[in-house]
Amino acid sequence: MVTGASGYIALHCVIQLRGTVRNLRNSAKVSPLCDMKYRAERLELVEVDLECAEHWHSAVGGWTYILHIASPWPIVADETTIAIATNGTLNVLRAATECRTVRKIVLTSSCAAVNGSHTVKIYVIAGKNKLYLR
Repeated sequence: MVTGASGYIALHCVIQLRGTVRNLRNSAKVSPLCDMKYRAERLELVEVDLECAEHWHSAVGGWTYILHIASPWPIVADETTIAIATNGTLNVLRAATECRTVRKIVLTSSCAAVNGSHTVKIYVIAGKNKLYLR
């Protein structure tokens, strides 16, 4: 399953998967997905609000892998944008931990992480992260 399927990066990841979108009636965002080759055979679109924890349980059900790419898309990221992105990610992760089929989740970042007036921070990752859902 790919969250944020109508976004630029996710659009390139959803050929044979389930994709989530904010609004199935937004033809400007959904049309490129529907126009993809083999779309009718392989791609299922599900409408899910990033901020609604209850929606994610049914969206992740039955899937083994999740690519969490969905994120708000502001011109300049503010604290509200960061809160929505963070809470949305937590909603996906919580639903995945309660779903017995999900084994791996890939998280991507957003341009909101580098846009705006955030102070520069340097993170060093020493070694491999061994954090698991279960």
